[in-house]
Amino acid sequence: MSDSGVSMLLGHASAQMLWLWFIGAFVLGGALVYGVMKAGHLRRSERARLDRATEARQRQDDPYKRPG
Repeated sequence: MSDSGVSMLLGHASAQMLWLWFIGAFVLGGALVYGVMKAGHLRRSERARLDRATEARQRQDDPYKRPG
């Protein structure tokens, strides 16, 4: 028999499933790290568009408010 320790305890199919779980957790972790790093960072054009939209909404709510 040439089974490793994990294979002996869990069986061959279960050892493969365990490796798939580890790979899936690694991929999911990488996607989460990428999402967290990207969150809150807007490009300059997106930030400018958002600022203009916010100012327009504020003027709509209170037309006498000073721009600024």
